[in-house]
Amino acid sequence: MNMKSLHTQQQIEDALFDLLQKKPYPEISIAEITRKANVSRTSFYRNYEQKDEVIAQFLAKQYRKFIADINQHNLKTFKEQLTTYLEFFKNNPELMKLLLDAGFEGSLLNFQTHYLKKLLSIYHPDLQLPDYAIAYQSGGIYMLLVWWVKQNYQTSIADLIAYAEKHIML
Repeated sequence: MNMKSLHTQQQIEDALFDLLQKKPYPEISIAEITRKANVSRTSFYRNYEQKDEVIAQFLAKQYRKFIADINQHNLKTFKEQLTTYLEFFKNNPELMKLLLDAGFEGSLLNFQTHYLKKLLSIYHPDLQLPDYAIAYQSGGIYMLLVWWVKQNYQTSIADLIAYAEKHIML
């Protein structure tokens, strides 16, 4: 992808997230996004088919960064990996709130489950979990994350990990 497209995508993404802080997602139009991003509708449609795709690509990019972070820091255990995952949300406290308020609960869970499956196949291939087991684990982690976000990250990561190790983790 060329630099101009990447720059345009970043402008569109920033505009959408800025607008999400002011109004509900269903009320945000592509025209508003392009105006706020200072890009043409044609530029928008060169990069995305619809506004949902902006969020989908953003989430995919964040999960790719998460996997890169795991590789860079050589995090081998699921405990270390989950700690890094939770730290991302604690370090970006408004992100998850915006996405939940925008109605992306299902999309977020689906992305997390997809990347959990990928993570397990790469770093924990010995587990060989069936899809339903991965979905179950992902659901538990996700609901713990949603609860944590809704209570403004007040519980420590160490307490969440201890709970997850006892009740959720593989």
